[in-house]
Amino acid sequence: MTIEMASKLTTMQQAVSTMQEGQNLTFGGFAHSLAPLAFVREMIRQGKKGFDLTSMGECWAVDLLSGVGAIRRARLSNYMFEGYGRCMNFSRAVESGEMQVEDYSHFGITSCFLAGALGVPFLPLRSMAGTDIERIRSFDSNKMARVNSPFNGEEVVAVEAVQPDVAIVHVSRCDQQGNCQIFGMTSTIDEQVRSAKRVIVTAEEIVDSEVIRKQPELTIIPGFLVDAVVEAPYGAHPAGMYRYYDYDPEHIRCYWELSRTAEGFGRYLDEFVYGTRNHWDYLERIGLRRLFELRADPYLGYAWR
Repeated sequence: MTIEMASKLTTMQQAVSTMQEGQNLTFGGFAHSLAPLAFVREMIRQGKKGFDLTSMGECWAVDLLSGVGAIRRARLSNYMFEGYGRCMNFSRAVESGEMQVEDYSHFGITSCFLAGALGVPFLPLRSMAGTDIERIRSFDSNKMARVNSPFNGEEVVAVEAVQPDVAIVHVSRCDQQGNCQIFGMTSTIDEQVRSAKRVIVTAEEIVDSEVIRKQPELTIIPGFLVDAVVEAPYGAHPAGMYRYYDYDPEHIRCYWELSRTAEGFGRYLDEFVYGTRNHWDYLERIGLRRLFELRADPYLGYAWR
């Protein structure tokens, strides 16, 4: 007998309304994939600010939120628009002193998440030892420390566990109970979700639990870890979702060029964020023709061009 849990479905507006100033957030995504951007745009519409951020190889959430002054401090590894250049809003915020940062390697910040997920206070590793990443510190004096192995005395670097208040991730599909599946790359979503105190999921599609059970090997996030589920087709746009749609190079180029100045970024917000009432209005602004052009071939997993 199968026992169905209560539905965790909610609206985007309601999910975003639960975000509180001072929380440490982590957003899923790597470069131009898996980014929960429908959620980020709604955060900006609702004027949510005053957050810390911890993330690995992410660019979209941090740059949009930096541009509206929503981030106070960030633990990061390489915020960059892959193939385009720096995250300009983020760079301006750091250079002006509006934001404090602690820099890590990809493996270093992933180890922080993994320690939080395992419930241990730290994890030892060799990378970052002797580099400026270890030497230069901003707001976190406990960023990392040298420790000796209790087994052979070898000195290694220890990174402190991170347990974000909220993880926001975008997935391929999930059921109403929050059992989530992702096609293709998953980045560090597993570690982020398991380290977080609360998890909000946006999904390309909501499917029956029976569909999830037919391919259990794809279920990277079990429902018992999830607090809220929001249906958001094209929720990663202009980033992409393997087997659903490609990233949108024209829109990315438009965003990156406009974000090179604060004034240009303001024009972007006026058209695509403040100028749209919700996610559905945003998709209408992008246009049905463009969205269909980005749709992935179901066999190849990416769009023919």
